[in-house]
Parts: sequence; structure tokens; C-alpha cells
Amino acid sequence: MTSSKNDWKETKSKIKAKFGKLSDSDIEGLNGHMDQLSSKVQKIYQYDQAKADQECKTFTDSLKKK
Repeated sequence: MTSSKNDWKETKSKIKAKFGKLSDSDIEGLNGHMDQLSSKVQKIYQYDQAKADQECKTFTDSLKKK
């Protein structure tokens, strides 16, 4: 899932709020490619892949509902 440019600024702030350990450069490095968020979360939070995938899925699903 790629976030549109119009939504990206708002999405970045939501990512920062949810995954506070991610640096601004980690978030900027996604360049709107939400499919890469899981690997960043896995690395920074030291989650196993399944946990990172689930956390990110829950997060991206919450973005779609709004």
C-alpha cells in the first residue's frame, strides 16, 4: 500500500504517534511505501516478523477506517 502525497504528511505523524521509536529519517525513508513499515518496526522494536506484521496490519487497517 502506498500512501498518496496528500495523505503522506498526516500519515507520517500517525506513524510517529504509534511507533515512537522510529526516527524521522526512518519514517521519511518509507517515502509513502507503507509495505516497508513492517521491516522498520521489526528492526527498531526487535519484534519477530509475525509480531511486526500484525502491529503494522492493525495500524494500516485503522488508517483505512478513518
